[in-house]
Order: sequence, then C-alpha cells, then structure tokens
Amino acid sequence: MQAVSEMTDEHLIVHIKQTGDKQGFSILYRRYAHLLLGWCLRYLKNQVASEDAVMDIMEQLIQNLHRYEIKDFKNWLFLVTRNHCYMRLRGQTHVLIDDLSKLAGEEIMENQEEVHLNIEQQENDLHEAIEALKGPQKECIILFYFKKKSYKEITDLTGFDEKKVKSYIQNGKRNLRLGLEKDFT
Repeated sequence: MQAVSEMTDEHLIVHIKQTGDKQGFSILYRRYAHLLLGWCLRYLKNQVASEDAVMDIMEQLIQNLHRYEIKDFKNWLFLVTRNHCYMRLRGQTHVLIDDLSKLAGEEIMENQEEVHLNIEQQENDLHEAIEALKGPQKECIILFYFKKKSYKEITDLTGFDEKKVKSYIQNGKRNLRLGLEKDFT
C-alpha cells in the first residue's frame, strides 16, 4: 500500500473518509496552508484575519469532509476559501440572498465554478439593488442584514418607530425582490 504522505489529494481524501486518519489532515494542511493564507490575504488584506480564516477553513474541513464528494481538491478548496472570505467581508449577505433566491426558480448547476460565479453575480446584483433603494429602506436593510442590528437597535440608531423599521425592512426586501426580478427577465 502507498504511504499516506505520497498519496494524491483525491486518494488521501478517500483514505481519510474511510479510516478517519488524522495524519491525512495534517498532510493536507502542510500541502495547502501557504496557498490558503495567500488566497485569504488576497481577499481579506489582513494577516491576522487571514491566519484566522485558514484555521477556520481547516477546522471546517476536518468536521465536514465526509459530506462532500470532491473531484479536484485544490479547485474545491479555493472555492471554499473564496466563499469563506466573502462571507467574512460581507457579513450576513447570504441570509438576504437565501430570502431572495426563490425569485427565478433557480436550477441546481452541476459545475461548482458556475455555481460560485452565479452566487457572486447575485451578490453584485443585490448590492446594486440595495444602492438603488430610497433612504429609510436602504438604511434599515443595511443595519439589519449587514450590521446585524436588531429592530430595537435600529430604532435607537435611527429614531424611527419600531413598526416603521419593520415596515421599511419588509418593503425594502419587496423592492429588492422586484428589482432583482427585473434583472432576471
């Protein structure tokens, strides 16, 4: 049998899944930690945040590797890293995108790169749609989804009545949905 350290990434992943061998994870870490750090630095532009992101990604890999069928590990890892960095940069954007993703009855795409490009385009479209919102709706949407503020905190920050805050968020989401639907047609 081939030594664990000499296995290809794909064989090593199969080995880890079958045996739960922790040595396999340390081999993957040694192979890719420097690349992960470089990719994270490219997006996060901060050494400490990038080092933290590398550790988070490797932790997630250890915990969730069994869930994925990976054909090209390096490409898959790059996409995971990029998504992780985007999520750090954009806070809770994915929550709003999930709310709005029911727009066009999106089909599941086979190719991970296409899926990622689709998500990236959706995020760009979403940010443009947010910029197009009018005053209080835009302010409340940003505070609620991006700054992670509660209704009460938004009320305190803006001086709007709590019912108004809820209304601005609800109407803002509706206007975002309408704006994004227009982009899809």
